[in-house]
Amino acid sequence: MWQKITSVSNRHIREIVRLMNKPSERIERGWVMVEGLREIRMALNFPMQALELMVCRDICSEDELKWIEPHFVSALKTEVNAEVFSRLAYRENKDGIIAIFKAEVPRLFSLNLPSNPLIIVLESVEKPGNLGAILRTADAAGCDALIVCDPRTDIFNPNVIRASLGTVFSVPIAVAEAKEAMQWLEKHHVKSFAAALVDEARSYTELDYTQGTAIVLGSEAEGLSSFWLRYCQQKIIIPMRGKVDSLNVSVAAGVIIFEAVRQRSQSNNA
Repeated sequence: MWQKITSVSNRHIREIVRLMNKPSERIERGWVMVEGLREIRMALNFPMQALELMVCRDICSEDELKWIEPHFVSALKTEVNAEVFSRLAYRENKDGIIAIFKAEVPRLFSLNLPSNPLIIVLESVEKPGNLGAILRTADAAGCDALIVCDPRTDIFNPNVIRASLGTVFSVPIAVAEAKEAMQWLEKHHVKSFAAALVDEARSYTELDYTQGTAIVLGSEAEGLSSFWLRYCQQKIIIPMRGKVDSLNVSVAAGVIIFEAVRQRSQSNNA
């Protein structure tokens, strides 16, 4: 059964917009808002409860709707007009479909690691776009986990979902405190490499990443904390040949991770 809403002043629509503008309350409720068919397809494979499907039939194709609707049998289904949908949408290229889920923040115990895993650890990431871009890299590289330590942005922030192209739902991800993550890495015999501008750092191409490896990166504004600089067994840098001394954290993550992938591929083919 579908309900139909044609006014932006509708109480239900006002409540959704309010939660969109209040991240802390949205996080407290465990709400995850996913826009776009591609992203929703990926979200359906993540352990979440479907709460609502919102569709603008003027935009969403009937074929897309026929595919997606059976996944929301027990959820509230709402049809809205273009005006209401534009109030809810946060993407420029709109598909005419939004899904609302309820999810718990994933923790370390939910991760299942293979032998010699390749892991990204992010400390205090604050920009949703950077987290999303690193998730895309992690997905493309086939990383075994991404651990977000002491985050300053919600991993299910709509801009994280958008920037990651939905890979926040495909990459094994967990949120943890720094000490908890450190103990977890030790338990799984994972060697950590801190990307840091310090005197003892070596070029990222000089190290061996073919065993259990965690690439640890900090925020662009502050870099890594003293905790991770003390803990990580090796400090690495990407040599700069121009006038700037560092890269955007998402770019740096991609450069280092794909060097690790290259080494592992060569090791497997040897």
